[in-house]
Amino acid sequence: MQVERLFEQVKDRRVLIELPDSFNNHRVEIIVLTVDDPAPVHRRPHPDIAGRIKIHGDTLNSVPETDWDLPR
Repeated sequence: MQVERLFEQVKDRRVLIELPDSFNNHRVEIIVLTVDDPAPVHRRPHPDIAGRIKIHGDTLNSVPETDWDLPR
């Protein structure tokens, strides 16, 4: 089973979605639910790398701010 989770805005009672090529020539089940409040995204590292990174020193000031190419 493949799963594609999308959040789209309904316009004029229609939603247009584009699915990956791997869905071609397969039957799909479509379930539509309204979302009142978008759930906050809780990002977590993959269990294989969680807790394995150690920061040594000042990472924010290790490179001049101009090298970050940030918008002003």
